[in-house]
Amino acid sequence: MRFIHAADFHLGKPFGQFDEETRVALRQARLEALRAVGDAARTHNSPLILIAGDTFDAESPPSKLVKRALDVMAADPSVKWVWMPGNHDSLTAVDLWERIARDKPDNVILATEATPILLGEDTAILPAPPTVRSPGFDLTEWMSLAETGERIRIGLAHGGVTDFGSEEGGLATIPPDRAERSGLDYLALGDWHGQMAIASRSWYAGAPEADGFKGHKASGVLLVEVSARGVLPSVQSIPLGHYQWLRADQTFFPGCDPVSILEEALPEDARQQALVRFVGSGRLGLSEHAALRKACEAVADDFHFFDFDLTRIGIEQSIEDLDLIAESGALRVAAENLLTETSLEGRTEEDARIAQTALSHLFHLAQEVGQ
Repeated sequence: MRFIHAADFHLGKPFGQFDEETRVALRQARLEALRAVGDAARTHNSPLILIAGDTFDAESPPSKLVKRALDVMAADPSVKWVWMPGNHDSLTAVDLWERIARDKPDNVILATEATPILLGEDTAILPAPPTVRSPGFDLTEWMSLAETGERIRIGLAHGGVTDFGSEEGGLATIPPDRAERSGLDYLALGDWHGQMAIASRSWYAGAPEADGFKGHKASGVLLVEVSARGVLPSVQSIPLGHYQWLRADQTFFPGCDPVSILEEALPEDARQQALVRFVGSGRLGLSEHAALRKACEAVADDFHFFDFDLTRIGIEQSIEDLDLIAESGALRVAAENLLTETSLEGRTEEDARIAQTALSHLFHLAQEVGQ
């Protein structure tokens, strides 16, 4: 039995922290990822796709989005989709799943009950659909009692594994040895957005399209093959994601070349498909800090999204830097006072950061006026 293991499309995710253009692009990419999974099934001669939950990001997705998802699945009647709810689109969404059951194409099988789904004489799918967003108990326990004869047993579940955790920090209830306990040849998991093997027979597929700066492994799906009952599965990662999410954390020190460090931390290719969050820490002189800020501003438009945070970089005290603001007068006094306030001695970290930001802006303004 060969199949595609997918999960966590999160269609309709709002991406509220971004500008409107980026939000639209990211939402469209998630729908394209669903289409790409169907294409991958055809490319790799897989007659079956398993979705381990969270196709939609919410329990009430827009009607048009539901229709488009169903249209994607209907595109190739020779490929079957076994579609299970997740915690974001749990069975609590009665109207959603009733609508899907009514409008779905014949090649879509809904896994909305904890009962075996028999695919001919060879394979049984054992789903554990979330009844609510956080059930609070192990929904996979019933798999041990399921009678499936000599068929290959494939579990389908969504949630966190105990001793490991869940994507959103919720209660993890699935035992890491569920496949062994329940005689499963493979356990297809959803919830964690990075591809990961819990055991040789238990995998998280990860999200087909990345959705955050958490540093998950490359987004995509898994191509799984189980040749016979009891045989270890062959698992191959298929990358699909269109956008690359990168969080670049860099520590700076006085005397370094901050612009070169920035350039080395950023991807050289496919920048229009990259979303970058750059976070600096350490200490820099005022002129170095200003050069880094200017370089960040200059490179921002190369990327689909670029955000930088330099507030964690402390200001190294330097008379030479203050001379570049003003050698005397009220402006010099203001600069000296701000420099004093950047010290943590007798101040909160937040107050020191505010002073650092103000001093950096003052330096930047003085340089612009001087030019």
